[in-house]
Amino acid sequence: MSFPTSSFDVNSRVTFVLRCETEFGQRVRVIGNDSRLGGWDPRRGVELTTSAGAWPSWRVSVDLPAGRKVEYKYVVQQGTPNVLPGDEDLVVGSPDGPGMTPGSVAADAAGSVGADTMDGSMKWELFEENRTLTTRSGHMIVNDGEFGKWNDVDEGRVKCFLTPDEGFGDAIESLVIVLYRLPIIAKRDSTTGAWSFKWDDDALYLTSTGLRKGLEQLKVAPLWVGILNSEDEVPRQEREGVADRLLEEFNCVPVFIPHDTLKHFYQGFCKGTLWPLFHMVSSATDHTEHTTRFDDHLWRVYMNVNRMFRDKVVEVYDGDRTLIWVHDYHLMLLPQALRSRLSGVKIGFFLHIPWPSSEVYRVLPWRNELLKGMLSATLLGFHLFDYARHFLSACVRLLNLEHEANRGSLGLDYDGRHVMLRVSHIGVDPERFSEGLSAPTLTDRVAEFKERFADCTVLGAVDDLDLIKGIALKLMGFQRYLDTAPKMRGKVVLVQVAIPKAARVKAAVRNEIRELVAAINDKHGDGSGRRPVWYLEESISFESRLALYSIMDALVVTPIRDGLNLIPYEYIVSTSEGKGQLVLSEFTGCSRALSSAVRVNPWDLEKLCGVLDMVVQKAIAASPEVELKRRADKAYVSAHSSQQWAQSFLHDLKEASEPAQVVVKVGPLAGLPGVLTYDEFTLLNRSAVLRAYKAAKRRLFLFDYDGTLTSITEQSSQMAHAWARPSEAVAANLDTLSKDPINDVYIMSGRKTEVLEAGLNNSPTIGIAAEHGFFYRKKNSKEWQRLLEDADLSWMELTLRIMLMYTDRTDGSYVEQKTAGIVWHYLDADREFGSWQAKEMRDHLESLLTPFSVQVVSGYGWLQVRMAAMNKGVMVETILQDMPEPPDFVLCCGDDRTDEDMFTYLDTHLDPSVKQFTCTVGVKPSNARYYLHSSNEVGALLETLVTGSYPRGVRPRGRGASISLADLVPDDEGSSSTPPMPQRTNGPRTSASGQKRRGLASSLPSQ
Repeated sequence: MSFPTSSFDVNSRVTFVLRCETEFGQRVRVIGNDSRLGGWDPRRGVELTTSAGAWPSWRVSVDLPAGRKVEYKYVVQQGTPNVLPGDEDLVVGSPDGPGMTPGSVAADAAGSVGADTMDGSMKWELFEENRTLTTRSGHMIVNDGEFGKWNDVDEGRVKCFLTPDEGFGDAIESLVIVLYRLPIIAKRDSTTGAWSFKWDDDALYLTSTGLRKGLEQLKVAPLWVGILNSEDEVPRQEREGVADRLLEEFNCVPVFIPHDTLKHFYQGFCKGTLWPLFHMVSSATDHTEHTTRFDDHLWRVYMNVNRMFRDKVVEVYDGDRTLIWVHDYHLMLLPQALRSRLSGVKIGFFLHIPWPSSEVYRVLPWRNELLKGMLSATLLGFHLFDYARHFLSACVRLLNLEHEANRGSLGLDYDGRHVMLRVSHIGVDPERFSEGLSAPTLTDRVAEFKERFADCTVLGAVDDLDLIKGIALKLMGFQRYLDTAPKMRGKVVLVQVAIPKAARVKAAVRNEIRELVAAINDKHGDGSGRRPVWYLEESISFESRLALYSIMDALVVTPIRDGLNLIPYEYIVSTSEGKGQLVLSEFTGCSRALSSAVRVNPWDLEKLCGVLDMVVQKAIAASPEVELKRRADKAYVSAHSSQQWAQSFLHDLKEASEPAQVVVKVGPLAGLPGVLTYDEFTLLNRSAVLRAYKAAKRRLFLFDYDGTLTSITEQSSQMAHAWARPSEAVAANLDTLSKDPINDVYIMSGRKTEVLEAGLNNSPTIGIAAEHGFFYRKKNSKEWQRLLEDADLSWMELTLRIMLMYTDRTDGSYVEQKTAGIVWHYLDADREFGSWQAKEMRDHLESLLTPFSVQVVSGYGWLQVRMAAMNKGVMVETILQDMPEPPDFVLCCGDDRTDEDMFTYLDTHLDPSVKQFTCTVGVKPSNARYYLHSSNEVGALLETLVTGSYPRGVRPRGRGASISLADLVPDDEGSSSTPPMPQRTNGPRTSASGQKRRGLASSLPSQ
């Protein structure tokens, strides 16, 4: 499928940042040779803004033509103070203050302006050169340093966050945007049956228009995939024609799903299960006072709908350079479903609602499936850091994943891939509101509102008719205000618009609101038709919203739990001069972004009553600070538009790494989705190992202990850790292999000598390296030797003291002392707190142990301090030197970071003719050439080598048994003895993009 593109004018969004220590009442402007910077006329220059918290830093964002050289300077303008001192959110600079006298500015031919050309009301930058900037498409931040100090040559002065002119637009050959409903309004004529379609400008939480504009600026024509937004179901015989027309006229691809299925999917699972739980308003009992139960049937419907979306996206997918952007909680399983069919594809997922705390989220029976579905994306987006933090906490507590922060970005490793997290809230399209406010048809509507509410202070709100919107609490607070301020009767009115949503309207919520409205109007109405609450329970058009915004003195939004909520953004860019006060619940996301908002706890009715009184008094007094704050917030909303949000998210998605490249499906399971491996990271093939084993004349086996020969569970307590040992079958097979005279079998572990001897049944033919090689015992020997005879162990006392201190503060952790090392185990502690403590302890230890020759290493639920010159790689070197002849077959298996020393040494020191199988257990970044999924597969490999064969195509016995995809490859004795070996490298192997190689094995749940 081809994606049409068109030519658009490209702008550069430039944010100017300057440090200037102004006096009260002074303002800063940027002026330059471009008309959008005033054409060197300070009266038309762009004013910068600041706040009490940001001062003396000033900033402003301006759209300038891309690809031009711009010259500019800053001026400080004197002005009469017109703000009230002492306000914590005070905006120091304000546009449109006292002007300058005509003719006070002169510019030479080059545009340079000198200080002698200005009158006393201006202070110019005095250096001779003009500041210069070459604009580039996308978003640029220009940090110009101090006022009056020229810094054009400073490194890092200009930062570009999105540069389509350098290939971004070209690099995105195609983009697929997947959302539940297409941004199209579809209607069918009841008489003729003809379909009509138009863009839905309020789709995707009121951001559809801005999103489309942002993509136009990137010269990207996306393909939209979703269900058709229509009350009428499209008959089967008409679907092809409707789909062709939508594709041709709107570049949209519909997913046709029966309405009955959609009802169970949307109203049943999405709105009935996920919506209240993610907004943390779920209850232990239902409306009948019975214990809440989750419906498995609705979950199956949710999975099936996600699969239907997957099939449609796969159908239209147009190549490796296509980006896929999935939106919202309706499609949380879709990234994993797509990953099973499209290897290496870059998938972005943005969640538009809150993510609940892990304690609330974990009650969901399908919690892990949803997490794994989202973690299959390349980039995850959240509105606020709180939501991302809750998500990461769920990953830590439920999936035992660890996250990291690197240079301002959050991420975690899952299933051999690195998943990035992005926190960036969506915005509105300011241009749409500017155009709407200038429409001739709006004038009559505004006049109608002004006449109706003449001589009144108007408080207003536009909310969905939903429990979480807190409309009832707002009405209670307003009622208390009127009770305490009887003189305001007839002078204050609350206009409440409640938009009914079919899937969320509950009779009890609706009735409570209606009863409160009636009670307030009965008590505080004047009997002449003027009532204090105007309640509109209906959908409201865009024009009516604008008209209402323009006459409202203040917006009052009091949800008990909400996502970002863009209604305050709409109000700020639409309201009239002198208005624009915001009363926002502290439980809505935008309350933190809009600095002028008064934040309230809607449950605290007394506080809400006081805030309403303050807002009304400021409106009556026409306080100048209201206008100053409105302008500051309007500048912020304009700078953080939906266009900028979309462009920035796609930039991060394009730049993110996705290591998997080519899917290789082999054997009898080749036709099944979700069973796959990748060319850059090879699943170990037992038949290939067996062939090489049979042909070898001298063999070396190196096995890690914990996690390789034994299983590590999610709850490995101190006693379970002490008792962990290989199964009887694994121990017997190791003993059998070690008794072959041409085999050398070594167990390489950090465990103590007595634990390893007991776990291996004291087999004399198995060589053992304990404590990472500090002690080792050769084959057919009972004598333990030391790798380092005169080791300095004076650091252990200090290390033990520190570890015991952290153990006292971390429930569930414990210390394991060894002869030449100390390990702190925290797998049984709270996973999130344990990880924090481990990171803190690591920094603490590394700073104190600098004088000693030691290493601080960490792994799955543990942190260890050991000798720097003592690791498994050094032990492997000793073993190879002690062998009577070099091996021509090496099998080395391990599962954690300490085993990487073995893999690296073997990969860089063995002769290329050696049949070398280095294998990590679990799919993750590694220096190993191959991988197996679990310790069960290691046991199966040992069984294969001992017996010389294994049953192919037979289902493993028992629930705990494991089978590898590679095990189902026919053992063709006529083939070469072993497949081509991966090339040797020094250290971690990298792909062409420079990223460390990673493996990946995905599966789609419940096919």
